[in-house]
Amino acid sequence: MAIFKGAKGKTRPIEEEPKADPRLGQAKDVYMGGRFKIVTLDAIPQRDVLGTFGLIVCRSYNFDNAFYGLIAQALEVNADAILGYRESVAFHPEGERYYSCYGTAVRLKPIK
Repeated sequence: MAIFKGAKGKTRPIEEEPKADPRLGQAKDVYMGGRFKIVTLDAIPQRDVLGTFGLIVCRSYNFDNAFYGLIAQALEVNADAILGYRESVAFHPEGERYYSCYGTAVRLKPIK
């Protein structure tokens, strides 16, 4: 039986404190207000994609920071939605979790 331990005094807190980043608050407001779409599909039904900005990724020890950070990155490039959204979590032996959220930022054609 092997026991793995990290270096003394170098452990990270189990839960990273949410940062007071105003971009995260703005991203949460936009998403919760229904003004930003996130789907796991390759397209949004009855909406056409005008342009693609590419893959965006956000990682954190706190899920909210990873999720809303992803939205904040998409808003910075003027995207309307994220297609092909995926998330994953890595569990470390010391009980820490590391969240990754990613997807494709896109600009949608305006609704007529």
